Amino acid sequence: MTLTLLFLLLWESPPQSFFNQDDAPTSTKYPASILINTVSRRYDDEGKLNSVFKASEARYFQVNPRRPTKRDYVEVKEPKLTFYTVDKPPWDMTARTGKSKNNGNLIQLKGDVHLWQSDSENLVSELTTPYLVVKPEQQYAETNKPVIISSPGSTTNAVGMKAYLQTDTIKLLSKVRGIHEP
Repeated sequence: MTLTLLFLLLWESPPQSFFNQDDAPTSTKYPASILINTVSRRYDDEGKLNSVFKASEARYFQVNPRRPTKRDYVEVKEPKLTFYTVDKPPWDMTARTGKSKNNGNLIQLKGDVHLWQSDSENLVSELTTPYLVVKPEQQYAETNKPVIISSPGSTTNAVGMKAYLQTDTIKLLSKVRGIHEP
């Protein structure tokens, strides 16, 4: 009777139950956790505020329920990032949604992405694009999508951009057209 029960148990078990599944992907249909109105701050080696990340909602998806992996990700609604540098005004950016990967070291912003910086005279330079990849540790952002840069007296359109926010350097990649009003 025991042999029959054991045989039926093995016969009805799916084959994957006999293999090691430590790295087997599982369904990430449901988040492992949800945070509402979350704020995350990063500091540099000297203890100075480097960046602030806010979101109205953050949903953490853990690919392997047994342990965190590099494939885990966080989906965010209404993300807002602020990057601080010494002796310069901060850069702010917002979007409708975002996705954070690699433990927050890579953030993809989607939908009405808006970057801006105000100078000491409160003149605003701003940039809009539908999609942006941000590397917070390096204060770097890039896109291969259309970009519009507006500042007092000028507007520039381009496709693709690399932005080095610590040095206020923006490299436009192609189809650059600008209008400058004296």
